[in-house]
Amino acid sequence: MLADEAEALGPKAAGHSDPPVVLLARARRAFAVAGLVSMVLAEHGVPARDAYDLGGILADAACTVLDPVVGPELVAAHRADLRRGEAQQLAQLAEFDITFNARIGEPAIDDTMVTLLTGLSDLLAGVAADERAIPEQRRAARIADAQARELWTHYGGDSGGW
Repeated sequence: MLADEAEALGPKAAGHSDPPVVLLARARRAFAVAGLVSMVLAEHGVPARDAYDLGGILADAACTVLDPVVGPELVAAHRADLRRGEAQQLAQLAEFDITFNARIGEPAIDDTMVTLLTGLSDLLAGVAADERAIPEQRRAARIADAQARELWTHYGGDSGGW
């Protein structure tokens, strides 16, 4: 799930010809997935890291900023809301993956999150600089980009990690 989302935001799939509001909807979905993964890691990650809770908080904050400019129709169209049933199913799959595949010191999840957040930050920086975007969209993109960069840092994008 996380790898698919990271690939969808990669440089080749960035879709910069899409309207800015559609790119923001895609960013909203990526934040929702990052928040879900952070929540699962906070509850089940080994070794336990309290800072994973911060990942969920940062992702939720970004979604709160993006929601008004994206609008409920695009949120739903991009399934960015991760409806309760979908979120529960994805959380169970992520928990299963962590339980049976992730080992102490295994960087796979953090590395994939760094890839996702790098693509997300690039996408948001592009929207913030896009002359086609209305001021509210550009402002939301700048704020959300700051959240993406902070998450990127916490997941080890700066080689520090949590």
